[in-house]
Amino acid sequence: MAIDRSFTLANWMEAPYNRPAFQFIREIAPTALIARGDGDPSPLPSDPVDLSGVTFEGRDGASITWAEQLASSCCDAVCVVHDGRIVDERYLNGMHPRSKHLLMSVSKSVCGAALGVAIGRGQFAIDDLVTDIAPEFTGTSLDGATVRHVIDMTAGTDFLEDYDLYGDNDDEAPLIAYEIHSGYRPLDGRAPLGTLGHFRTYGTAYPHGAKFQYRSPLTNIAARLLEVVNDLPYAEVVSRDLWGPLGMEHDADIMLDPLRNPVVEGGMSCTLRDLARLGVAYLGDGAIDGRQVLPAAWVADTRDGDDASLAAFEAQDGGAHDGWAMYRNAFWVMQRGQEFSGLGIFGQYCWVHRPSRTVIARFSTYPSAFPEDLSAETMRGFTAVAEHLASR
Repeated sequence: MAIDRSFTLANWMEAPYNRPAFQFIREIAPTALIARGDGDPSPLPSDPVDLSGVTFEGRDGASITWAEQLASSCCDAVCVVHDGRIVDERYLNGMHPRSKHLLMSVSKSVCGAALGVAIGRGQFAIDDLVTDIAPEFTGTSLDGATVRHVIDMTAGTDFLEDYDLYGDNDDEAPLIAYEIHSGYRPLDGRAPLGTLGHFRTYGTAYPHGAKFQYRSPLTNIAARLLEVVNDLPYAEVVSRDLWGPLGMEHDADIMLDPLRNPVVEGGMSCTLRDLARLGVAYLGDGAIDGRQVLPAAWVADTRDGDDASLAAFEAQDGGAHDGWAMYRNAFWVMQRGQEFSGLGIFGQYCWVHRPSRTVIARFSTYPSAFPEDLSAETMRGFTAVAEHLASR
């Protein structure tokens, strides 16, 4: 299948250019390698189950099947793992098992996992001040903020992440300006600030911990803390602490901004099964193939959170999103202790459902950043599949 390479840095996040572009980020921006290491991949044996006819409510209110939804929702690939076995795996839009695909904000969940490893080793504590670990952030909106405030996005940093502005391309809007300086959009002659330099231009909007507000640039700070305590580039930290120990099958990569900083909040690409392996480790309390890679306490904290995280999520502008519980350690928790997911715009998912022992990894290229009806339909499909598998 010939790949349409008409995508450019100026159009690659717009439909239809995103359809091929999300598989070829290396052709759009510089990237750093996240090596898998030399060990054998963690096994994901195949045990196919026919899920095509599983039904659930579609966007129009009528019943739709799993197969119909995948075909009509700009799905690029999906892998369903039940009890550690791949029961359904499909590649669309020219993808195959070795294809890398952009994770968008599921990249944040990878950072959250790496953060958990560092905290488990005692390199720093979740309630340590950011400026004690990295004094370079003294005098910024992070004065007085803890690691917890950063990874849970409850720091008081003033930044508006509004995807409705995508159609306007307003260069003065915080999100668009951030994307210009982080490498998602052309600089067009501007002097680059990079992810960290642009962060230093933000003020403080409210007291740390007062409420949750989704702001992607905060995750780049978490990654910088990992670089500081390890004295290594972020990509090498992830390779050493996650990608190798998890037994990933393929190398991954991560975008670099114009100043060669990693774009941690949304720039990572990997293969489908490797994304599923991350979910399998979270389902297994941090263990995969008999190896404890993530601290079990960190995984439990991610899915269970605490009352403060519930209150902060409820306090966000507009109240709790879709009745979900919280945002914790760079995962969205839909049902406390039971259902949680890494989520990325344009339809990226690493969904973990403990009651049914199911993990679903999905890559997509939705026609817009966050089509609420399509996103909700996709999640209903996940739930229907999980319930079907649990009832067998």
